[in-house]
Amino acid sequence: MRYPTSALAGASVAALDWMTGSWIGSNGADRVEEHWSPVAGDTLVGMLRWVKGGRVFFYELLAIERQGDDVRLRIKHFDPGLVGWEDRDRSAEWLLVQLGERESVFLELGVPEIRWAIYRRESDDRLVSYFATEEDEVTSTGLFVYARS
Repeated sequence: MRYPTSALAGASVAALDWMTGSWIGSNGADRVEEHWSPVAGDTLVGMLRWVKGGRVFFYELLAIERQGDDVRLRIKHFDPGLVGWEDRDRSAEWLLVQLGERESVFLELGVPEIRWAIYRRESDDRLVSYFATEEDEVTSTGLFVYARS
């Protein structure tokens, strides 16, 4: 296994505060923005806007929060017009499985194939994120490279 597949014990949401900020970047030729609010109420809240060919491709609302002893990343996806992808009471769920000083790894839950979401703060002004499988370093979704805006 490339990354762990079980929950990271003793992790706190506050340990992810290095993600906070407004980030502008790309995925291939597409513009992608990700904004993370400061930790409050034991949560981090974020939003993503992906622009492809000058038009919004989709939006995401993201929340990192505690559920029992686990830290989870929850994502809701929306088409333009805020038409939701997931059912009203569902979200894509990811479990925090690894945490470094400036890197987090989340395991996707409820799917047949193992996939991780990785966030890495490479410098004060650079954040990268990508999805990885057991076979690939980076999935077809690609690498998101952000600079602080």
